[in-house]
Amino acid sequence: MNMDENAVITLVAMETASPKRRMKRSAGAVYAALIILIIGCISAGNLLYERFSIPRHITQPILYAMIAFAGYYIYRRHYLRYRYTLTRDMLAIEQIGGKEERILAVINLRHIQQIQRNKNERSRNAKIVRASLQPNRDATRILAVIDGNETQFEISASEEFLAKLNEQWNIARTTPTDEQATLRHI
Repeated sequence: MNMDENAVITLVAMETASPKRRMKRSAGAVYAALIILIIGCISAGNLLYERFSIPRHITQPILYAMIAFAGYYIYRRHYLRYRYTLTRDMLAIEQIGGKEERILAVINLRHIQQIQRNKNERSRNAKIVRASLQPNRDATRILAVIDGNETQFEISASEEFLAKLNEQWNIARTTPTDEQATLRHI
């Protein structure tokens, strides 16, 4: 019998960071903005061809790249949400886009090296995983060593969630592991 199958997971906190719903971020406004952008880019390409005789095969890729960039920007700002789940031993970070959920990370609290709030300092060697709402300057940065590699996670958690995270992280750092407890008893 495997002990992991019967392990009890104690949920400490769960929070979902969602973009603020404003009129300019409503779904209808986003679709209208994208349609206007597409029509504007096509019109600009036609205008450049008619007025300046710039071939469409030169202007269209640039204009379509602008549309793709704007669509991606709107997707990141309007559509994505992030869920942070904290248990006694783990922090899970999930990305939610519509009905689709994707696990970005499951971090053992013992692997966390540092938790910083509202600091622009980034670890130079760490891979950065952005799981925060814009603007990133307000994000909390969690530096963890996973499989020997430094990874920095940016999250948009509330003060209450961060207080619970810090509390559980301090408990996890001071509690000996099963291996350490076994070695002490020998």
